Amino acid sequence: MKKTLNILQLVNFRWYNACAHYAITLSSGLQKRGHRVILAGDKNSPPLQTAEKMGLEVFPDLYLSHQNPGRFFYNVKRLKDVIQQEKIDLVNAHQGAGQLYASLVRKQFKKEFVLIRTRGDQRKPKDNLFNRWLNLKWTDGIITTAETLRKSYLESFCLDGDRIINIPLGIDLTNFPLMEKDMELSRNLGISKGELVVGILGRLSPVKGHRYFIQAAVDILKRFQNVKFLISGEDAQVKSFRLKEWVKEMGISDKFIFTGWVEDPRKIISLMDVAVVSSIGSETIARVALEYMAMGKPVVGTEINAIPEVVKNGINGFIVRPEDSRGMADAILQLLNNKDKRGIFGKASGALVKNEFSLDNFVDKTEEFYFRFL
Repeated sequence: MKKTLNILQLVNFRWYNACAHYAITLSSGLQKRGHRVILAGDKNSPPLQTAEKMGLEVFPDLYLSHQNPGRFFYNVKRLKDVIQQEKIDLVNAHQGAGQLYASLVRKQFKKEFVLIRTRGDQRKPKDNLFNRWLNLKWTDGIITTAETLRKSYLESFCLDGDRIINIPLGIDLTNFPLMEKDMELSRNLGISKGELVVGILGRLSPVKGHRYFIQAAVDILKRFQNVKFLISGEDAQVKSFRLKEWVKEMGISDKFIFTGWVEDPRKIISLMDVAVVSSIGSETIARVALEYMAMGKPVVGTEINAIPEVVKNGINGFIVRPEDSRGMADAILQLLNNKDKRGIFGKASGALVKNEFSLDNFVDKTEEFYFRFL
């Protein structure tokens, strides 16, 4: 039986993004295995607030994301204190700043702990002397969230293959169970009985590719009418009223539903007959694609980072080129026109999450990698 560890997860994110979700989901899974997990990051940050609500232990007395030079020595000392006082066996840094601070503590104060860097940022690591030293000499192991990121590390640094691993996000199937359509919500949104729903869930940002989703809808409606298009997500760099204006100019407002931010995305996903990820960038974790899949939805996604690693083309969905609205329309139409295929792909989505992308698999792979260095 493996020993339990005292693990410090450095999650210095200023907002709750996919990388923060990855770290907190992992921490929750490790805690359920009996490990003591402490999440440390910026004071009053959304990730730490979320972790506290989930019953996770937090250490909020750091300012790792702040560039103020006066905070530098404070951060080093406070990080050293928590590592020493809580007898930390392993530090997993989910941002570059955390990796640097932890490496300095280990070298400066001769502390014995394993240092792991987890990277979910789509940017390639910078290939310079300092970064080589940090990753090759001062860091024990590297976890990436997408195979594209793992390859970028191997290209940038001459890493031993045993020191780097790709571990995709895992989904807790108890949180995303198979659900019947929420018919009350469907009626409230103006979806007619028997009308199919094609949906997209995510913040309104250019990188999410909403414009290509809308352009695909225009093409679909020339060939298929019994459908509604659902856009769900909070305003970000793109404002919903702009998208509504664009849809109105195209004369298809009656076919679109905008929900804004929703408290429970599962109810929205339950309405979808076809789930779409139209992103043109980012998606090194592909969280929403996995949530669609857990709930048994066929998925049409773009060939971006982790999406084709979780959505298997022709098995549980279709992969199309980014910014290709015509290709997206053709893929969606294949599913709209074939109920049996929607069912087969949906079952395959659920099976993939259960067999490859479950929370247990996620924690198993991470634990195994951790113990490799202990």
